[in-house]
Amino acid sequence: MVIDLHTHSTASDGVLTPSDLVALAARAGVGAIALTDHDTVAGVGEARDAGERAGVRVVAGIELSARHDGRAVHVLGYFVDPARETFLKRLDEMQAERLDRIHRMVARLNELGYELAVDDVLAQARGAVVARPHVARALVARGHVRTLGEAFSPELIADGGRADVPRQQLTPREAVALIGSAGGVAVIAHAGLTHHLGTHNPLPDELVRELRDNGLAGLEVDHPDHPPLVRDRLRALAESLGLVATGGSDFHGESGRAIADCTTSDDALARLEVLAAAPRGGDSRPGAST
Repeated sequence: MVIDLHTHSTASDGVLTPSDLVALAARAGVGAIALTDHDTVAGVGEARDAGERAGVRVVAGIELSARHDGRAVHVLGYFVDPARETFLKRLDEMQAERLDRIHRMVARLNELGYELAVDDVLAQARGAVVARPHVARALVARGHVRTLGEAFSPELIADGGRADVPRQQLTPREAVALIGSAGGVAVIAHAGLTHHLGTHNPLPDELVRELRDNGLAGLEVDHPDHPPLVRDRLRALAESLGLVATGGSDFHGESGRAIADCTTSDDALARLEVLAAAPRGGDSRPGAST
């Protein structure tokens, strides 16, 4: 079965609705996807309904933004309970923090001479979780830049860019714990990248080992932006730590990247499902047998 465990919809910063995303997966012969929108599970219900109609399995997922030593670390969650009240409350708080950040980023852009309004950004988000890609799209729509890539530059809104405004974020350990509190399992996303810069700067092995010891289930090894040598290194690290090696397209729908550009094996998905169903604590952690 073709399995893509990293996709985004209009519930966060993708361009396809959850239903349209599932329909695209069905047309492409994809048997299972995880909907992993940023800091929200709002699209999971719609995606599951569409999946039942189209014969596509939809795994309830999420991608949480975290920060470690000044760099972004994204953590994917799988088999989360999208109705868990305490989980949803924390996500609501994170969305409020996102909105506050957008207000500050727009103010910074105006100071730098880029005329932009918060409403321009919210129009791009269309009521969904607002994120930096929506700022990038608003900059393109205003004619300030030609492409999203130009927006995600040190001059503008890349990590540490002149118009980037840090927001209060989870630590990677907190992200893993939050996913676990919703009954899910955590996997580090695009672990070989410094996010939004595209440079290959894998997380320190020590951090990965610490997260493994605190509930981390896997590493996203196969990602479109990981070259072969990075994939080989991450796969070896995952194996040495007893972590599940996953893959996904990180599909958003606008970069020319195809859904299921990178995939996950049936065995890896089955391992994640078993870990999600296992009792928490004790020897159920992924690396307990290593």
